[in-house]
Amino acid sequence: MDKAEFSRRVLACQNRLYRVAIAILRTDADAQDAAQEALLRAWKHLPSLKDARYFETWLLRILIRECQRALKRRGKRPLPAESHWLENRAAPSDSGADLRDALNQLELKYRLPVVLHYIEGYSYAQVAELLRLSESAAAWRTRQGVEKLRNLLL
Repeated sequence: MDKAEFSRRVLACQNRLYRVAIAILRTDADAQDAAQEALLRAWKHLPSLKDARYFETWLLRILIRECQRALKRRGKRPLPAESHWLENRAAPSDSGADLRDALNQLELKYRLPVVLHYIEGYSYAQVAELLRLSESAAAWRTRQGVEKLRNLLL
């Protein structure tokens, strides 16, 4: 894959990459930094991609690992009071704001599968591959996340 093809494929999935990064990190600056670092790592390790059909999945896995590293570096640093990472994906109503607030309260291990499955449209098998879980574990975490959301919204 040459530089032009890499750029074309990145452009095709850049919005999804950003949404996943911000769902994990919940701040714009951290999400942009992680996405940029993931793209640099992907370009550097492009020869390790065995099948170009899986470029987006491969890149998302790199991004998720980079986001996890960013979370470790952040440590216990508090998030800004207003974290609107979902505002472009949810309805601009009070229920959309409630959903954003509830998603922000979920632990990452539940928030990420919910976002990947319900917001980004990945199947349980794809979520499992991205998060390196079994398919049943991905489905379980997604269902648990939805149940926790339901409890937070009631």
